[in-house]
Amino acid sequence: MRNEEEEKKAHREAARVYLQVENSEDDSAQIDLLNIIGNMARRRQLYRYLFAIAICIGLLTSMLMTGALQIIGNGSYAQAVMTLQFEGIESGLDPNGAAFDINKLKSPLVIEEALTELGITGISVEEIRKNIEIEGVVPEDAVERLTVIQQMAEEDAANYEKILDVEYFPSQYIVSLHQGRGMSASETREILNAVLESYRAWFMDTYANTAVLTVTGNLLSYQDYDYAESVDMLQAQIDIMQDYVTERRDQAPDFRSAGTGLSFGDIVASLETIESIDMANLASYIENNVLTKDRQRQIEYYNYKIKNYTMELSELQTQLTTVQNTLDTYAKDPVVIVSSQETTQEISQTNEYYDSLVQKKIDLSGQIAEVNTQLNETYTLLDTVSASNRKNVQSEYDKADGMLERLTETISEWAELIEETTQEYYSTTLFSNAVKIAVPAQYKGAGGIAAVLKRTIVCVGAAVAVVAVIWCADGLRMEVAAMRKKEKQRIGE
Repeated sequence: MRNEEEEKKAHREAARVYLQVENSEDDSAQIDLLNIIGNMARRRQLYRYLFAIAICIGLLTSMLMTGALQIIGNGSYAQAVMTLQFEGIESGLDPNGAAFDINKLKSPLVIEEALTELGITGISVEEIRKNIEIEGVVPEDAVERLTVIQQMAEEDAANYEKILDVEYFPSQYIVSLHQGRGMSASETREILNAVLESYRAWFMDTYANTAVLTVTGNLLSYQDYDYAESVDMLQAQIDIMQDYVTERRDQAPDFRSAGTGLSFGDIVASLETIESIDMANLASYIENNVLTKDRQRQIEYYNYKIKNYTMELSELQTQLTTVQNTLDTYAKDPVVIVSSQETTQEISQTNEYYDSLVQKKIDLSGQIAEVNTQLNETYTLLDTVSASNRKNVQSEYDKADGMLERLTETISEWAELIEETTQEYYSTTLFSNAVKIAVPAQYKGAGGIAAVLKRTIVCVGAAVAVVAVIWCADGLRMEVAAMRKKEKQRIGE
């Protein structure tokens, strides 16, 4: 029996874990970890209370932090996801080809429109503006590419140049509005949604604004000008409309408006008819009757046009000469090819610069021909007015006024039809998803439930960890004190 007890004691001794402690006199002492655990166990009742107190302190700290964030407002916010889909955004460009700036969402105009829409007057635009945060969403594959190149660059500095070649422009953004003082949870969410809607409206007004034709059309007032000048103004308006619609037709040849029932091709054809019939009838009537309100003023007007056409023609001819000289001195690099029949063939290598020069020459030649035609027509009109002694009668003025009025109304009506058709094209086709609110604003109080739980776990865990460290240190202190006591007794013997 005695042998069994001695074996168990030996096993316990073998299982003990000791810490070797060196003192300043090169002596060493061993601290028994089992004794430390035993010391801790003897005081476990005290530390149970301390752990309970620590948990309470952690919970209280978490509640105080959450409350403080709630009062300050920095911890509570509304968050939404906005997606942009239009040509050029993948390259960081707006629909006009300029650099895209997402911070326009925070512009005072956008925020002011949002607050006005909600009828909110007690919150300043600047407060909302400074509380908005915009973060671009970068896909995981783009991040991985940058990470790989960064690792390569750390090994070889030459690879740092590759980082500059990797660009990504986000098309999705997370927009957050932090809750400010005096703002309720519902107000924070509503304001963010209103700001996003206001930005979408601003985007459409900026990049899909079709009011330009109506604006220019409303500037027409033939009563203030002589008849020949009015014809030139109406012709300029038709040219603007034709250029505008032709661009839309080339962009969307198959689009047909549900509202107007017109395609852009239909509008182009109608404008050509107005120009070739209505405009031609008005111009011919005025020219055949040498109709003018002030003959001397009309002569001065034609002389001014001749001067401008002459200057424009001189400039175009100078440009054409420069292009032609460049073409004459520029030669494409030949490429010699040896065929399987042992014959040679020389061909010209494609060169974009050379081809652009040729195209520019063709364009300049066309412009020169057009200006020459306009110059000759103006000379003819000037000669006719200068040589005529004809007195115009009131009936001729009345007829010309009626023709001008009808033509002006026709042009204005077509301008409205163009705008309506184009607006439908922008809103339903081209920019239908240009600015899309993928996820409407969601309110998260003091960071949300997940954040509150996380904050609570951290606070409670930290408090418990402190008590645990103190408990271990207390057990160690008791063991060290016992060792010192034994050492003093040994020395005293």
